[in-house]
Amino acid sequence: MKLKQQPSDFIVEELSSVAVSSEKDEHAVFMLEKQEIDTFDAVRRIAQRLRISIFEIGYAGLKDKHALARQYISIPTKYNVQGLKMDSLVLSLVGYSRKKIKIGDLAGNRFTIVVRDIEERELLGIAQRAKTLAVSGVPNYFDSQRFGSVIDTTFIGKEVVRKNYEKAVKQYLTSYQKSEPKKIKDEKRRILSQWHDLTKVRVFTKAFAVVIKEYTRTKNWQAAYRKIPAHLREMYVNAYQSFLWNECVKEILKHSVEQKKLYSVEYAIGALLFYTDLSGQEMKNIPKTFLTISETAMFSEDEQRVVDRILAQEGLTFTDFKIEAETGNFFKTRARQVLLVPEDFVISEPMRDELNSKGTTMRYKILISFSLPKGSYATVVTKRLFGH
Repeated sequence: MKLKQQPSDFIVEELSSVAVSSEKDEHAVFMLEKQEIDTFDAVRRIAQRLRISIFEIGYAGLKDKHALARQYISIPTKYNVQGLKMDSLVLSLVGYSRKKIKIGDLAGNRFTIVVRDIEERELLGIAQRAKTLAVSGVPNYFDSQRFGSVIDTTFIGKEVVRKNYEKAVKQYLTSYQKSEPKKIKDEKRRILSQWHDLTKVRVFTKAFAVVIKEYTRTKNWQAAYRKIPAHLREMYVNAYQSFLWNECVKEILKHSVEQKKLYSVEYAIGALLFYTDLSGQEMKNIPKTFLTISETAMFSEDEQRVVDRILAQEGLTFTDFKIEAETGNFFKTRARQVLLVPEDFVISEPMRDELNSKGTTMRYKILISFSLPKGSYATVVTKRLFGH
């Protein structure tokens, strides 16, 4: 099975909650269509082209880089922008709003996905799982996209909870993804080679230099950690909290669903647990929502047992999550839906996959479309259906 073999195979369209008017108002609202570029980079490029601050551009959520994505953004009307076309993005004016679009100003997202390279022997299982989707739904996991900051399975957020600030800073300054620019990777290698004496390393990236300067000045790794940009520190905390939530849901499924119905699917940082279907009793056994872990979260007796098992695996206690005074960040308690049923789900009949069928080797493609509430991941649905 192959996802995102070409950008048009994965289309995500934002379902906005912003009221848009045809009458001119303080903010112009645009449809941003982009591909092979993430939302942060798209906003940065738009700001550079218009010569305005990135903070004046509003958007409701982050969309996958490896997709054809359509989302709404706002720009103050005073800049008299009518539209914009660049290499990987297009802005089209759709109306006006009194307020700037903010994170969370969306009802959900609509997905249209072509899944390719499916073998004939897989078709029956896919059809059976699709039939149960409307009843049993899918676990509402955070998927791999949430964990881009996790390199070599090391969570900076976990090191912060453990008060291992040197390891957290070292991970930030020296670990890198293959996709990062060569100059950044080279700089991180230089920093690692001089880790025993950071006064000897010459650093050109301002964000890295600030952190190193703070440590060489104070010899305090906690102080150095606080010099990492705030949005990154928040991302590290959120990533670890999301991982823990996933682990709690897996634990719930292990104790709520007949074992022979469960199967694992790998993702960026391990494996997720899915089920073929759920009985009425099994659905009753699974809580509708589950809180994200923080030092202030209040769980029921049954939920507490789940959390205690996961924290024991991680070697942590609730008090370890009290990090705000030392780091400026904190773990927020949120109730997240445990299971979700995709709305308006449609699945096509299998069709010949023109990209992967060769000679006598026949491969199939299937088109699926559905809507999900904000904060949910379409790739969790594809994992449930296709087992990959």
